[in-house]
Amino acid sequence: MHKRLPAAAALLLCGFFVAAGLLLLPYPGAQYDELLFLNGVLRPEVAEGWIRLPWAGRVPTMLMSYLGTLKALLYAPVFRIWGLSDWTLRLPVLLLGALSVWLFFLLARRLAGPGAALAATALLATDACYLLTSVFDWGPVVLQHLCLTSGLYALTRFAEGGERRWLFAGGLAAGLGLWDKALFLWVLGGFGVGLLVLFPKQIRQIAGSRRLAAAALAGFALGAAPFLHYNLTTGFRTFRGTALRDELRAVLGKAVVLDRTLDGSGLFGYLVRESPEGPPADLREEEKIPLRMAERLGSPRRSWQALLLVFALAAAPVLSWRSPRRRVALLISAAAVLAWAQMAWTRDAGGSVHHAILLWPLLHLQAALAAAALLANAGRLARAAVAAVFAFCALSNAAVLNTYLAHMIACGPAQVWTDASRTLVQFLEAQPGRAAFAADWGILHEIIFYGRNRIPMIGDADGLVLRAGEDPLAAKRLEEALADRKQLFITWREGLDVFPDTRKKLIAFAEARGYRRASVALIADRHGVAMYEIHEFSR
Repeated sequence: MHKRLPAAAALLLCGFFVAAGLLLLPYPGAQYDELLFLNGVLRPEVAEGWIRLPWAGRVPTMLMSYLGTLKALLYAPVFRIWGLSDWTLRLPVLLLGALSVWLFFLLARRLAGPGAALAATALLATDACYLLTSVFDWGPVVLQHLCLTSGLYALTRFAEGGERRWLFAGGLAAGLGLWDKALFLWVLGGFGVGLLVLFPKQIRQIAGSRRLAAAALAGFALGAAPFLHYNLTTGFRTFRGTALRDELRAVLGKAVVLDRTLDGSGLFGYLVRESPEGPPADLREEEKIPLRMAERLGSPRRSWQALLLVFALAAAPVLSWRSPRRRVALLISAAAVLAWAQMAWTRDAGGSVHHAILLWPLLHLQAALAAAALLANAGRLARAAVAAVFAFCALSNAAVLNTYLAHMIACGPAQVWTDASRTLVQFLEAQPGRAAFAADWGILHEIIFYGRNRIPMIGDADGLVLRAGEDPLAAKRLEEALADRKQLFITWREGLDVFPDTRKKLIAFAEARGYRRASVALIADRHGVAMYEIHEFSR
């Protein structure tokens, strides 16, 4: 029974991960990146890549040159059975995130032993940025984490027993990760270089065996088939224009983002407001609990975990130097450093938490290996000290998570996550016969989602206003929308434009053509802060 305690504790940590996610789940409104896959479910005609199957007809495979439809295909039956809601949107990815935590424990247990694996799993399950980007799948990142963790687990099983099925499974996970999002190449590239340098003999053995090579290639080709088909038929569109390098100043800024992802503070000000702009309406009694806890704890915004993970990244290879884990520790450190270097030097990449978090859970795996090396010949007092450090960092993570929850309640979600999107759709649904023109970024997909794709919309409205000044076709389409009395034009309220001056440009465009504007309504969030403005135009 004693041998089963770490696994039971790891399951409890997965339960904590789900419970914490459920507490946070209802507060923010759906966000653009969170809804990126929605076109693959509700509007597949806008997809960039397709394949034709005899039994299914035309099936979308790529939503954009770098984003596949794997998530859309997984969600199609979910939405068909249970409909569209915050719960059907977020609960599946939260559960997949918990599955990644469990797979991480299984992987770390094989590489570092049960005690070290449990300590590192406690860090991962309480990691604020990992949990928040999972429950809201900002990036999206959840399937990236699942493919990475399951792929590493499968390849570890292959290294232990040499069974082809595990090599096939590892290749399949790598292929699916690439199909889901082309940024998976960062991690694949890091591990590819590391394996060639550190495990050349094993690579030659696989390449020299027809059965093993076929298993690896077949798994990868099966998982990445839609991605490969798209690029072979479009002249490798994914890779065109993605090799631009960034300036050193931008790279240093990305290092700051990585640091804030490590300590959990990276989503303050973006996911949640920094300070309240008004009291929340209908504050419930149970919501006062995290507020009191945050007050007593001093509302910590940074976890001590960052120091431990940075130490582990550098120290794990050194501490493991005399153990069989030496090359594994070197491989993980090399893969993490090379993956980050790619995102750091690539222009328009790596400068946000949802990019930096793609390195997870490699740093936590290094923490497990470092702990295993420290515990190998340690006495009781040293073991207790290591356990105390990991426990302290996990509790520090949990305290930061509570600060996020308290901010959600007291301050509310930040602009692009506003809960006013739900109220906006309720208002639009109460206007029968009217259509919605989402003039700015971060409005269109939210209306489609909360309106269950029933509110008439112009699918690319959120770019027409900006293009109308230079593109005659865009100007013509905007003029047609203005002439349509059914259209209600939605912008962010004055001063909140995401695309610069969208509201001002829309009004100026309409007035230059003889239209008069009327402000129909301001839509506020739970805190009474006006977020959206609804306009109508008449001659």
